Amino acid sequence: MKKNMINKFTLKILSLIIAVLIWLLVRNVDDPIIVKSFYEIPVTIENASYLAENLEIPLLVDGKDTVKVRIKGPRSVVSKLKKKDITAVADMTQIISKDTTPIMVPVEINCTGITDSDITVRPRNIQVDIQKQKSVEKTIAVSTGDTQPDKDYEIGNLKANPEKVTISGPETIIDKIDKVVALVDVTGRKESNVEINSQLKIYDKNLDELSPKKLEYLNLKEISDNTIKIQAQFWKVKQNVMIKAEYSGEPIRGYEVDSINLVPNTISVAGTDKALEKLEKEGNTLEIPREYINVTDKKEDFEENIDLNELLPEDLKLVRDLNSSVIATVKILPYNSRDYDVSVTQIEANNKAENLDLVFQDEQITVRAKAKEQDLDSLNIADIQAQIDLSGYGEGEYEIPVSVTLPTGYELVSDIKVKVKLVPGAEK
Repeated sequence: MKKNMINKFTLKILSLIIAVLIWLLVRNVDDPIIVKSFYEIPVTIENASYLAENLEIPLLVDGKDTVKVRIKGPRSVVSKLKKKDITAVADMTQIISKDTTPIMVPVEINCTGITDSDITVRPRNIQVDIQKQKSVEKTIAVSTGDTQPDKDYEIGNLKANPEKVTISGPETIIDKIDKVVALVDVTGRKESNVEINSQLKIYDKNLDELSPKKLEYLNLKEISDNTIKIQAQFWKVKQNVMIKAEYSGEPIRGYEVDSINLVPNTISVAGTDKALEKLEKEGNTLEIPREYINVTDKKEDFEENIDLNELLPEDLKLVRDLNSSVIATVKILPYNSRDYDVSVTQIEANNKAENLDLVFQDEQITVRAKAKEQDLDSLNIADIQAQIDLSGYGEGEYEIPVSVTLPTGYELVSDIKVKVKLVPGAEK
């Protein structure tokens, strides 16, 4: 009886072992154990504050900041894993030794659903660079890039808030920082006052933007997510604003100011509502003050280059892409003299080579004549005779003296030249 019971117990144990083996066999057939490798898993630093007491910051070394991870487990689990499911951490509290070169830190891998014993990492230790912490203060420039406001508006004012930032981080990165720029999109804007969110961009001395990885090592004091506010004003555009000019002083004895010609003589400006209202009351005219054009002791024509930006008040500005320079051409004439514009078609060309054609480079010449004041109005331009002598001139471009004959009672004040071009004539 006893022997019979032992045999039954043995059979039960044997049956259980067989059942387990069959279960393992079925499991390995249906869901086998596999190994999968994941390459270039980025390592992040943890507990960097551990070094803060000594004003030190840990940096991962470029090109040595990733690891290879091998994970073993059931195919049903491992096959579904992605790189994003794996985290690799270098804990600064686990630094092996700060006295070694290079300094190494163990890498810890975490993957949900996988035990540590089923994870292999290479390399097991990763190199870090311990640097001194440094700070720098930079003003924040504001840039709109290629964006433009509404076609009838201009950017009036852009002001960053805050206007400067203190950046702290590893000294090798801090020493390379050149400028901080707030990029703001103003596309289609036309509000008088508006607050716009702006993302800060940090550039090195090669004008390259710092990479996201380098930005992670930096701390921007009192700025969250590298984002600040931009206070923006947009001013309405006023077109066809006239320019006029006065002058100071007196020409040399016997001469007078005949005219002041301005190029351009109209401009477009943008300004606050109050500034544009004031401009309208002044006849939509901008006046160049007399001290900008001084004719003292002048006896011939001259030019002045005037920068309009110096004349505009703070609440007015030139529209975009408009040159701020105005060229003022001042004509200084002897008393009782006047300029007459004569078409080059009135110029008679003498002694031109037969195989060459004449092309005038100017459209007209200016004849400056002197006479009794009452006669200046009666001079008929058709009565002005003009000639050029082309003797000895071959193919090419020239500036040739013009011989002018005036009616009786009129005197030529100054010599005249005309630009011409002699080209091969058409074959006959």
